[in-house]
Amino acid sequence: MEQRPDEAGKLSDSQRVLLQKNRPKVLILNFFWMFLIVMPVVVPFMESYGLGMAEIYQLQAIFAISVVLLEVPSGYLADLFGRKISLILAGVFHGAAFTVLAQSGDFWGFVVFELLAALGNSFYSGSDVALIYDTQEALGESAEDSSMLGRKLMWSQVGETIAAPVGGLLILGGITWPAQVNAWVSWIPLLVTLTLVEPPRRKLEHRHRENFGRLLKIIFRSESILRWTFLSLVCYGLTTLMAVWAFQGYWKSMQVPLVWFGFLWAIYNLTVGMTGRFATGLEKKWGPRAVLLFIASLPITGYGGMALFYQGPETSLAFMIGGILIGLSFSVSRGLTQVVTKGALNSRVPAELRATANSLSSLGVRIGFAILGPLLGWGFDEKGYSSSLWIAAGVCVIFALFVQFPLVGKLKQTSNPNR
Repeated sequence: MEQRPDEAGKLSDSQRVLLQKNRPKVLILNFFWMFLIVMPVVVPFMESYGLGMAEIYQLQAIFAISVVLLEVPSGYLADLFGRKISLILAGVFHGAAFTVLAQSGDFWGFVVFELLAALGNSFYSGSDVALIYDTQEALGESAEDSSMLGRKLMWSQVGETIAAPVGGLLILGGITWPAQVNAWVSWIPLLVTLTLVEPPRRKLEHRHRENFGRLLKIIFRSESILRWTFLSLVCYGLTTLMAVWAFQGYWKSMQVPLVWFGFLWAIYNLTVGMTGRFATGLEKKWGPRAVLLFIASLPITGYGGMALFYQGPETSLAFMIGGILIGLSFSVSRGLTQVVTKGALNSRVPAELRATANSLSSLGVRIGFAILGPLLGWGFDEKGYSSSLWIAAGVCVIFALFVQFPLVGKLKQTSNPNR
């Protein structure tokens, strides 16, 4: 029989205090999880060992495929055995991955890094969000309050924002310095996860196949608005992920100095964090339908604008700045999607299946990236940035017409338009 937190007995004052401490700890965890000193210069770092862009995209495809295979099973294990255990495992694989990266010197060494990083990402993805919502429910708070997601996103982006210029400056001392320092910092998330408290929640009691089938039924057959919300989260997670891996090559091809990569990466990530921090307020002011339409327009603007300003190595300073600024559209899109759309999904999925649902949405993003990512990379190499970015903008128009517009239409029909 399923056991609800209120059926297990009223929380004692000490239990309530411990659970309340989960929230600042999750914020700290997100800060250090994204404190990735090497990321702003990871493409030049790999190129220094003789890898070309084709091999770098192959590595990302390996990562994406690995996540596809691991994402839902790891999320299900988090629902089955607990969020804390899942996050501890994530911390172990995360630290091991960046330790391996610092010692790698060839393609296969980087493959091991990608596999370990995929394991860490899979156990982490969705578990921290599920822990937040489980904690809120155990404390008797509304599951529809997504403000904590905005704070979580803000802290993760601040972590990456602070780390970015550090990586940009460290590279002046040597191409391997950012990776070496990152190897030490990457173990901090594990230390934080050890202090988390598992909140009481409903437990899974059915057979594994029945539980997974139940989740698919809830998402794809119970409410049409939940189905469109899920598809929106996947599509707009994919558009931003594709753009993130295009930025460094795009800047480099326009002759942006390498030392500025860290500062640009910081600005992009700070924009994500600031957007996420105020996304809930924006949703209340504009209404969810207007926010969803705005989200749909942003990647179209981003890809199209980057293509419009691109002039290759001969790009003028004004057009270079224009291309960089228009790329911030993806940061705004990511911030809104991760709070507004993800919050809507989590508020509608039962607590005992929440981590699996989050992992399933991430799986959709990774499947899309595994298919479209190498194609976009091939397009950059063979057809150039301008034409490839225009094609990407066209794909985003299709997402708007066939995913986001139907979701907005379903919201008009609900009695509670806020979710």
